[in-house]
Amino acid sequence: MATEKSITIYDVAAKAGVSASTVSRAFSRPDRVSFATAEKIRDAANELGYRTKLATKSANPSDSRPPTKTLGLIIADATNPFFQEIRSGCDHAAAVEKMVVLTADIRESLPSAHLAVERMVPLVDGLLLASSRLANGDIQKIARTIPTVVINRPVPGVPSVLIDSYTGTIRLAAHLVEQGARSITYLAGPLDSWADGLRWRGLLDAVGSTDPNQAFEGLGQRAANPVLNPSMIRAMRNVTLQQMRVDEPTIRGGQRAFTAWSKQPTDAVLCYNDIVAIGFIHEAQEQGLDVPEDVLVAGYDNTDVSTLVSPGVTTVAGPLRAVGRVAAANAMALAKGLKPQIARPRILPTRMILRGSTLRHV
Repeated sequence: MATEKSITIYDVAAKAGVSASTVSRAFSRPDRVSFATAEKIRDAANELGYRTKLATKSANPSDSRPPTKTLGLIIADATNPFFQEIRSGCDHAAAVEKMVVLTADIRESLPSAHLAVERMVPLVDGLLLASSRLANGDIQKIARTIPTVVINRPVPGVPSVLIDSYTGTIRLAAHLVEQGARSITYLAGPLDSWADGLRWRGLLDAVGSTDPNQAFEGLGQRAANPVLNPSMIRAMRNVTLQQMRVDEPTIRGGQRAFTAWSKQPTDAVLCYNDIVAIGFIHEAQEQGLDVPEDVLVAGYDNTDVSTLVSPGVTTVAGPLRAVGRVAAANAMALAKGLKPQIARPRILPTRMILRGSTLRHV
């Protein structure tokens, strides 16, 4: 077996299943090879104990080529107003620094996400991953290759900017209870959505034996004010909760979800986002139900479309453009060699926007 001193790029090439010239290029010009190939070569080199100055230096492409003055933004669905707002914030922050944002729409496709990363890494100075469905390990590998910031999801060791979905969901559920709801359906979004899971946890804590105020702090966060007061905590204990998952987080998905809900109806429906809520409301009205008198319906994100229907959609507003601005600013700082704090994610607060879909007798 080769000793550490005798290991060469030919050994690394054989281990990685590539040519020696590709190994050399991966260490000297990582922007000239694909992300997947570069990762495979680095893993092989580490396993063999291959060490050179090039092998141990940062694999950030910006270390070996002039800046492109471009940020990459990968979003799950360009038609979703949630991502449009975030993209607007990213564009604004980049323009201030005379940079541009290159956006890839992966249409909720995991293979497309991997392809977008591979294509973007050689072209940009920093990468923004919005509500990414990539595995934590994959994102951590990407962050070792290029300055990376994650939006709307925490990843250990990688800077992230989050919206306080936990508190926002609990307060929205409390409002539904105040309006008379004793049973709530949560129309859940994609199974691998971190924000979706956090909202469901908030609902479970709100109606269960856990004090949401303590649970909130247990998430590594601290509310400026208690999430719920003692009387509301007691009221929430009498609420029944069920979850139904939409087949896609769109207006059509919301319409189809109504059919499933109508077989197990509840007093209120809390939707994964505003456009699911709009689809649900539209179908409910088509079937002769009155919103909010027959069923209370709430959305999430406070996108512009939530005001364009009747009744308007009660929702939770996250500062989406601010999220985009902060994330882009952090990515640009990383690209310049600065190291923002990453011990805890940057968490931005939410607020509840009350509209006709949950206000009875208005």
